[in-house]
Amino acid sequence: MNGVTNVDAKLARKVWKAVSETEYVPNRHAQALISGRTRLIGLLVPDIMNPFFPELIHGFEQAATAQGFGILIGSTHDVASETEDWARRMLEHGVEGLALLTFKEEDPHLYDLLKKTPMVQIEAGKTPDGPEIIAVDYETGIRQAVQHLAALGHRDIVFAAGSPDNFTAELRRTCFRKAMREIGIVVTNAIFDEDHTLEGGIAAANKILGRKILPTAMICSNDLMAIGALKILHSRGLDVPKDMSLIGLDDIHLAEFTSPPLTTVRIPRTQLAEACFDLLFRKLRPYEDAPTRQIVSTYLVIRESTGFPPHALQAAPAKGKARL
Repeated sequence: MNGVTNVDAKLARKVWKAVSETEYVPNRHAQALISGRTRLIGLLVPDIMNPFFPELIHGFEQAATAQGFGILIGSTHDVASETEDWARRMLEHGVEGLALLTFKEEDPHLYDLLKKTPMVQIEAGKTPDGPEIIAVDYETGIRQAVQHLAALGHRDIVFAAGSPDNFTAELRRTCFRKAMREIGIVVTNAIFDEDHTLEGGIAAANKILGRKILPTAMICSNDLMAIGALKILHSRGLDVPKDMSLIGLDDIHLAEFTSPPLTTVRIPRTQLAEACFDLLFRKLRPYEDAPTRQIVSTYLVIRESTGFPPHALQAAPAKGKARL
């Protein structure tokens, strides 16, 4: 049953016949007591209700299952005490490693708690000791988003950002400023801070619509914000993209099914999840060379929520007979 190859084939058939007839299921707890291994990995995310994270979990679970591991999942609600409580529970269940998919630097107490546990993390404000960070390259995707809008003729572009104290939101905010400078625009009053939720997108859109002159395009720090903004734009009678172009970030599955389908910066979740598991799996096998810091890039997915700015296609007054 353990896949040993030097067992007599006739005997093996008898064993498997008995397993089938009795519907025998191995006791993993008993096996763990003997082997000292649970083959369990802990997985912590900040918000299980955000559609981005179930998709990320799915990719991680598939990678773990392929190597014979199970996973325990905890949702921390972005609260330090809950994160530490979940980590303790998982250690009590004997997890062999932990993946922090919380996209931020955690409390130092948590790193102290986990210093003897193999760990990987997506992003952090300050890199902990060791090569356990998976970084996300937002700059490439956000630059593509800004250049896509600029190529369409947009210059008045605003950014609906996440919370000012959110590390990931600050990374994305910085990338937006840099991308705008690259097209010759210095950002002054074009960033609207809220949070990475539907409600955050609604609040940001309401602020933006309060401007005397409406921007022609809006980029949101994640897809949930973009979907919230889309609702407000529709409720105010504005057409997307005719009156305002809209871009999200993440490319959650739902982004394809909004009306119109959302142009967005894609974070390749399967690649990100596999990179996290691969790094953790190598840390669980110390005889393998551990990789250095890994980076997962982003890219723009163009759908139907972006277009030319209003009036861009109006014909100039004719000065003579046009030739076709």
